[in-house]
Amino acid sequence: MQGLNNLVAIYQLTYLLVPFTLACIATVSTPSPEDTTTTVSSETTTTTTNDCADCTIDSVTFEQPDGTADRIATSGQVTTDAATGCLTLTATCTADAGMIAFMEFNINQGGPVENAGMTQTVSAPLNCRGGVWYYQDVRAITSVRCQQASQ
Repeated sequence: MQGLNNLVAIYQLTYLLVPFTLACIATVSTPSPEDTTTTVSSETTTTTTNDCADCTIDSVTFEQPDGTADRIATSGQVTTDAATGCLTLTATCTADAGMIAFMEFNINQGGPVENAGMTQTVSAPLNCRGGVWYYQDVRAITSVRCQQASQ
């Protein structure tokens, strides 16, 4: 029961921070690829310089179970948007049957709004910008940790 109370308290704190996060989103621009063209011996070469495609999955630590009953595994999968060439890292954690998952970022910074559903699986998209993964293009993410609690 203690774990569920802690989870609810963290959820409530995250819920209070959502309006602040959403207000900040309106002031942040989303990166887009830039094309440059160089002419060499009457041939045209196009090089894409894309600061939303230079992140690596290794720059985020996905914490794993530490032997406590409430800690669960986290994972991530990188995909590329075919239209823009930008990378997205989807962080995911899945609780045991009959349990709910709660994700938090950077050890103690609260988690994504996707926690609000209080579901068995939580997935949060992270966007690449300038070699750094961001949640909602506002918060730089370096680690993902997940816990579980009974429903």
